[in-house]
Amino acid sequence: MIILRFTSGLGNQMFQYAFYTYLRRKYPSERVLADISWFTWNHAHQGFELAKLFERDENKAFRLERANTFETWCCSGAVPQKNFLMRVFNRITRLCAGSHFEKIHYYETGRENENTLKERIDNLPAGKNAYITGYFLEEEYYKDNLDEIRKAFSFDLSDIGEENERLLCEIDKENSVAIHVRRGDYLAPGYTENFINLGMDYYRRAVERVKETVSAPRFFIFSDDKEYIQTAFSWLDNVTVVNGNTGSRSYLDMALMSRCRALITANSTFSEWAGLLNGRPDALVIYPKAYLKDHDSNIWTIPGWERV
Repeated sequence: MIILRFTSGLGNQMFQYAFYTYLRRKYPSERVLADISWFTWNHAHQGFELAKLFERDENKAFRLERANTFETWCCSGAVPQKNFLMRVFNRITRLCAGSHFEKIHYYETGRENENTLKERIDNLPAGKNAYITGYFLEEEYYKDNLDEIRKAFSFDLSDIGEENERLLCEIDKENSVAIHVRRGDYLAPGYTENFINLGMDYYRRAVERVKETVSAPRFFIFSDDKEYIQTAFSWLDNVTVVNGNTGSRSYLDMALMSRCRALITANSTFSEWAGLLNGRPDALVIYPKAYLKDHDSNIWTIPGWERV
């Protein structure tokens, strides 16, 4: 039995799902399950959005088998830490079990050698329980299966509201270019120590590159900071600022961005997935080299993706 833990916001959940499908294909004779217990006690972002957005009767491509508490305990040696008593129970369990549980954990920290990590993932011991945590952003886990993953991540746009319908019509009709600017939480304690707040030098260079490819571009800027956008992008013409999709409707920004002719991403898995969901054969996706303060972005080899 293989269990993958799901955590964090929508973009990271989508990368974890892509990795989950990789595990299912790699190990067809094993049960591959999803541990979503993190969302029972952690209320960051919008909760476990994959089920809310993609688990519909008509969307047969989305498949996610959840692990129950006992199965999670068998693989990880712990149950969800909802309270003090559970934390005590988990500590006693580990002490009694010795090193048993430690041997079946597979952690991705983002700092290890990716080739070494993939070799471990591709050679899990047969017939033994494995518990895996991490985000697994590398394209080798999903690139060969991207068409199927796009089907699984099909948004229901039947009730998106009049304003979004108008925007979608304009995006489909024109040479639309999405620009994602993430500020909000990136300016908060806990993020500023690690994440780069992308400046105008990146966006100016990205716009210049887009203009070399897209004629008469119409720019749609998606951001959580309207006041900043109106000032910082005063140099850019033919712009529409999109900022009405917040909270549980934030995913609509991803859906709209994914329909654009070109996309300039932020250092954010949210806009990265907007690019990955774009099925246009001539799509252009610009992404930043700078990602974390001590770590550059992954390098994609997907056609149309360019690193600036």
